[in-house]
Amino acid sequence: MRILVIGGGITGLVTARELRRNGVAVTLLEAGSRLGGKIGTEVVDGFLVDRGPDSFLTQNPCAVELCRELGLGDALIAPRPPSTIYVWYGGKLVPVPEGTGFGIPRDFGPFARSSLFSPTEKLRAGLEFVVPRQRADGDVAVGTFLRRRFGDALVDRLASPIIGGVYGTPIDKLSLLAALPRLREAERRYGSLLRAALAARGGTPGTPPGPPPILTLRDGMGALVDRLVADLGDVDVRTEVAVADIARFASGYVATLEDGARIETDGVVVATPAPAAARIRGAFAPLAARTLRAMPSGSTAAVSLGYAESQLGRPLAGHGFLVPPGALKLAACTWSSSKWAGRAPAGAVLVRATVRDPQLLAAPDDRLIDAVHADLALVLGIRGRPVMASASRHVGVMPQYTVGHLGRVAAVRAALAEHAAIVLTGAAYGGAGIADCIAQGQAAAQRLIDQVALAA
Repeated sequence: MRILVIGGGITGLVTARELRRNGVAVTLLEAGSRLGGKIGTEVVDGFLVDRGPDSFLTQNPCAVELCRELGLGDALIAPRPPSTIYVWYGGKLVPVPEGTGFGIPRDFGPFARSSLFSPTEKLRAGLEFVVPRQRADGDVAVGTFLRRRFGDALVDRLASPIIGGVYGTPIDKLSLLAALPRLREAERRYGSLLRAALAARGGTPGTPPGPPPILTLRDGMGALVDRLVADLGDVDVRTEVAVADIARFASGYVATLEDGARIETDGVVVATPAPAAARIRGAFAPLAARTLRAMPSGSTAAVSLGYAESQLGRPLAGHGFLVPPGALKLAACTWSSSKWAGRAPAGAVLVRATVRDPQLLAAPDDRLIDAVHADLALVLGIRGRPVMASASRHVGVMPQYTVGHLGRVAAVRAALAEHAAIVLTGAAYGGAGIADCIAQGQAAAQRLIDQVALAA
């Protein structure tokens, strides 16, 4: 049995590893020059810079388990205290109220004392207790759902920068069913999200504490990619190779590469962003490709800047700050060297800004860096220029789970129903987080093994 894996990001690498561990011969093709997709780490002038994601959620245990399988268990590190996060509001940094999860108060005491909201706005949020359940079953935007329950102020200042930042999609376009279905489940079960939060605070007596909600690796997230690649064994890995066409061939398929070469295979895993999958002809055209093209993707840039501690107008005590849409050019800033150990040389700090502004994303690196530095100088009172600057762009590859996302995914699956040995997987379909992508890669490998064995 031979399987072709298209895409060398985290999902494709995990898929290839799982297939090989089950005795399957694997060829992995990556159109770019490097493996890992959006994940990568580099050392620049003594600063440890993550080019993409700098951590992963632990609610889904797949990432932690994989790290331990790969011998990286001792390299897992938790965020350093204090864990304070701020919001840029009214020209200053205001702490996010303690006990806030995804922009929703889980403890109303800190929320009531917060200077982020007026008394009237706090009262409107508190009325969530008596807002009736939504009876309709259809998909809605997360923003629409939360505005109905809490009002605009909480959504604009907390939920929008937090949730929109996590999913890379404006909250008033983000699909509730695809991104946060548990909010609707909580509403239906308890009649109120605040009431559900109060019930969750009770917990189960005697339950041991779980892992921290997020973790990273001591040497950056690129260490996971490096270890995965090293663990692929005799997988045939080829970079700078793109697939132009997939067609049926005998009892399997044949992939035609852009250089005209052909690869015969028993099955195919496509682990690329949706736009790249849509460009593959043959088995994907026309029905699946049409739906894939309708799945929106966004762009983002991660700008990491290093400064001497003496350049800062305030200590970076906490993990960073969020920015309500439109308040600054940057969308969020992580104080990387305060949040994670080993990110900056002694006497220096490392900060990392997320940028989604279309004009800046299209601008040269120097203009992008200057704009981020200007915002940070305003917020943090920075004097002078950064001693290190690095910008990484991810253009058109950030999946956006807009309203109706699950229906589009179902339509793609239905369009490929006759191709049981072709599997689409990755961030565009069933979860964009690192742990989600790992789980999808493992599931895709098992599905191919089952499908090809059944066909034989």
